[in-house]
Amino acid sequence: MRIFSKILCANKNFMYLCNKIYFVMLRNNISNLRNRSLSLFTDEEMNPRQNANREEVLGVFTPIANALVGKILEAGDCYLQFAEAHAMARRENTFCSSMMHGLIIEYLSQVEGVRIVQPTKGNSMLEISGYKVWIKKLDENRLPWVNATKSSTKRIYQKAEGKDTLPMLILGYQLNDIEVVSHIYILYLEGDQHLWAPIDIGDIAASNRISMTASTTVEEPIVRVKPEKQRGKEAV
Repeated sequence: MRIFSKILCANKNFMYLCNKIYFVMLRNNISNLRNRSLSLFTDEEMNPRQNANREEVLGVFTPIANALVGKILEAGDCYLQFAEAHAMARRENTFCSSMMHGLIIEYLSQVEGVRIVQPTKGNSMLEISGYKVWIKKLDENRLPWVNATKSSTKRIYQKAEGKDTLPMLILGYQLNDIEVVSHIYILYLEGDQHLWAPIDIGDIAASNRISMTASTTVEEPIVRVKPEKQRGKEAV
């Protein structure tokens, strides 16, 4: 009986070890898939998205840069007010990213020309003038963290999702040490590679404000006063 118990215990330990190794291998495969490979997709799932030209993207986003930045900053302020009132919840790892994503989607939906789209899987995205826009928090290297799922992997590698072949842009934000929005960029990525230089939408908004101030400033005309001719003799 003791021998049987030892064998059963050994088998349980062996099965536990096998399961642990399997889950580690599975997790590593998904991680590698996210970072390096698309080998788990079928040929039908490998259709590329349309290309995004940087100058054309600038042409679309420059006129609305002030509205986008303003709404993202409003979302950031709303997050901070909520976070300060929920200190315990704020300790959770996904609290900030989840809250900010939802608030940014909500506030940006108020901008004219911005439409919320709900994919079959994952969180909501935006559609702006023929571009799919994915809201993501960025790290110090201006790269987003992408969940290890097939849908996220396809998006980050510019692969079509069904009939949706619009270019996938990332509207990314960075936070400083006290979780205040510090930078806002538009990225066009394939995996972890930038397909063109990131667009600093915050700088564009600042430039727009300077241009608007300059164009609305009216210079006062210079009035030259002609000296009056002296009539008669001066009184003594």
